Amino acid sequence: MTALRFNLAQLLREEMGARRDISFTEPALRLDDDLTLRNISGRLRLTRTAAGVYAQVTVHGVVTLTCVRSLEQFDYELDLDFSDQFYAVVDVVNGHRLPKPVEDDPFMLDELHHIDVGEAIRSYALISLPMNPVAPAYRDQPVNYTVESEGIEEDDAPVDERFAALREWAERQRNQN
Repeated sequence: MTALRFNLAQLLREEMGARRDISFTEPALRLDDDLTLRNISGRLRLTRTAAGVYAQVTVHGVVTLTCVRSLEQFDYELDLDFSDQFYAVVDVVNGHRLPKPVEDDPFMLDELHHIDVGEAIRSYALISLPMNPVAPAYRDQPVNYTVESEGIEEDDAPVDERFAALREWAERQRNQN
């Protein structure tokens, strides 16, 4: 549960296609044990559907990542633009439970008709972050893959055939330079 929750009971009482636009800010949203999205601002466009609410979400925030080249931390600006269906669990008019959707791992409104946009932001942020983050200062620098083998003669080194492909690659790299 996050602070990015909004009550949609009134919207759910309206006809299909009814809309609400909401702007929001939030100081921080924990993404996982190590990552926190900060200085969050965004917009929601919520559209009433037969199953609940369709949300179009635009979010901007900053997360601190570790550069894979320098191992230094840096701030990464994250912009998300996604849409997803949020399913109602209780009929807003009669209070009866609604059947679960067939979709795997859907986003749900809670029993009080609140949408928790923070959960969706968390999910989309985690899959949008780079797998190998590189700090801006290192983005334009070429990576040097030079293999140093000073003091070891090729014939003297024990050979493990599992590394044959690596040895061939290193040889090609030396020949190119």
